[in-house]
Amino acid sequence: MNYVCASVAGLAFFTSAAFAGPLHDAARDGDVKRVTLLLDQGTDITEPDTAGEPALLVASLAGRPDVVALLLDRGCDIEIRNKGGLTALHAAAYGGNLDTVKLLLAKGADVNDTKNFYKMSPLHAAAEEGHADVVAVLLTQKAEVEAKERNGYTPLTQAGWRSHWDAAELLLKAGATCQKADLVGDWLYTECTKRK
Repeated sequence: MNYVCASVAGLAFFTSAAFAGPLHDAARDGDVKRVTLLLDQGTDITEPDTAGEPALLVASLAGRPDVVALLLDRGCDIEIRNKGGLTALHAAAYGGNLDTVKLLLAKGADVNDTKNFYKMSPLHAAAEEGHADVVAVLLTQKAEVEAKERNGYTPLTQAGWRSHWDAAELLLKAGATCQKADLVGDWLYTECTKRK
């Protein structure tokens, strides 16, 4: 079995040929022609694969903006969610897929969505994975820099834990607070204070 479980502090996206159906395979592969054919044949655009991932999230995580645009143009809800309540913007941010992030934002995706099991915003996902370019774009769209996920951690905490200092510095410049109580541990507080 060949599968990848992408996890952000418990946030999980599953992508696998073992879990996926034809639409999800085509979306992950970026095969616009096959996605079009499947939709023309009546494939349900909202149907999740057996892992609970809608095709829009699969395409977003894989960085397939052409497929994402097609799915949205064909009526897929931009706020469709997986089992954990995550959206396509969370998936694209986690995957570091800048073009897909920009497309989703241009189409109206909620930059501050935390209506998921993890209470994580797309900024949390991008920061934890160290995608500074995505962090920068999300910040220009007024992403909430002090948003706290279900354990109380901010995007700065997520970036710092993983030593993604480019992302952390962007967050600090955008006004993220560097408070010892929020940063869990002297080392992280010291590192963030040095970069402030």
